[in-house]
Amino acid sequence: MLSRAIARSARMPSPWRAATTRSAPLLLPSSIAMRRMATGGPPRKPESDAQKEPQPTEPKPESADAPEPVPDFSKLPDLTQGIPSTLEYELSSKGKKGSSAKPGEEPAPEAESEPEPQPGSRPHKEMPSSAYETSTDRRRMKTANVLYLTAALGAFGTLAYFGRPWDEEEAQKHTDIDNSWSPMSWWARAVARQNQSLDYYREPAFEKLLPDPDPMFERPYTLCISLEDMLLHSEWTREHGWRVAKRPGVDYFLRYLSQYYELVLFTTVPFQMGDPLVRKLDPFRFIVWPLFREATKYKNGEVVKDLSYLNRDLSKVIIIDSKASHVQNQPENAIILPPWKGEKGDKELVSLIPFLEYIHTMQYKDTREVLKSFDGKHIPTEFARREAIARAEFNKQVAAQKKRAPSGMAALGNLLGLKPSNMSMMVPVEGEQSASEAFASGKMLQDIARERGQRNYEMLEKQIRENGAQWLKEEQEAQEKAQAEAMSSMKTNFTGWFGSDEGKK
Repeated sequence: MLSRAIARSARMPSPWRAATTRSAPLLLPSSIAMRRMATGGPPRKPESDAQKEPQPTEPKPESADAPEPVPDFSKLPDLTQGIPSTLEYELSSKGKKGSSAKPGEEPAPEAESEPEPQPGSRPHKEMPSSAYETSTDRRRMKTANVLYLTAALGAFGTLAYFGRPWDEEEAQKHTDIDNSWSPMSWWARAVARQNQSLDYYREPAFEKLLPDPDPMFERPYTLCISLEDMLLHSEWTREHGWRVAKRPGVDYFLRYLSQYYELVLFTTVPFQMGDPLVRKLDPFRFIVWPLFREATKYKNGEVVKDLSYLNRDLSKVIIIDSKASHVQNQPENAIILPPWKGEKGDKELVSLIPFLEYIHTMQYKDTREVLKSFDGKHIPTEFARREAIARAEFNKQVAAQKKRAPSGMAALGNLLGLKPSNMSMMVPVEGEQSASEAFASGKMLQDIARERGQRNYEMLEKQIRENGAQWLKEEQEAQEKAQAEAMSSMKTNFTGWFGSDEGKK
């Protein structure tokens, strides 16, 4: 049986022979050779490829005792290099079929075979695709069509509602869009109403961010200050987590300028995050009005601090910020400082005090004109340079005036270009040197204002040292009392809804 299997594998094509040989044991060739040697016959030589071709002879009946051919194992493929390709065998078999035609005759054209059906496909012209739809598929298609129709009707209805004609109040606000029935006008009105609904999220929370000025505490100018990277700097590290640093000189800056300006904190930080920082930064409330993210405007993907919502005269408003994009609506009112990143010994903020104090001292009608003259320059450095030039000219005028007969304080004021609107600094306070004596000693008007402001600041600091703790305690008690009253009022209203006798009392 083993010999017949070996003979049968020899007559197989090369790929099949490879598979048969792969399953045969490796000691098979040596056993066959030993068997041949036992019978006394020499080992059979491997046949050539030409001899393997079938000869056109008449078939002879195979005898059961005929010697079995021995396969040539030397021509077997090396399976250690991978399974060999059968492409060569397939091409050779096709060539044999094509060469079966007689010489001089053209091979018969092969009949076009129909493509075999792919797995999962059905023959053509059997049944329509709808025959393969289930009732669930039909319900889904029907539901989808209903949804599409509903969405189309909803879009059309929304467009018809938003594009309706203006009423009297809307017509006054949108004078650039007519009230006709044309499709373009209808679309323009729909877009305008849609933008108006989105303005609820893009515009500030109130049309007037600040109340009307109180005549008793009114300051002639309003100074808006940013919080992030201006007064404070926040950073996060793996060792300490979040930490907040206060800029050097912030307390002096706020307390000193509070006597000249209405201080407004204008920040892009939300109220929930910014309010605790402001309470810690300014416990004595020198910042009159804090404005947070809810008071800003969202424009073209950026947060904008629009000063037109402040309810103040923009000619008397100055804003200090670290980003020009925050003040893009009113850049003429802005002083842009580089962001503070926590450097120690920073004096950039404090160096602005002489310039801001000078604006208040000279009582300018429009601060925007003053800021325009410093455009593109470092304000503290440029102001110090101009002040040095003015001081040299002032000393020359004072020296020339001393040589002449004194003509009084008014004449000296006219010489310095002082007008009645800014002569308030000329009136001395108790314990202060008169203006004429100050001018005679070589002091300029801003020197007088600076001495007076420094004296007021020292008095304020003394009061804070003596009474600051008591002020904070009273404020804490007032807050707790207000919270208790609010809670009691809420409980009373809640019990009153259910008709309780306690609520009625």
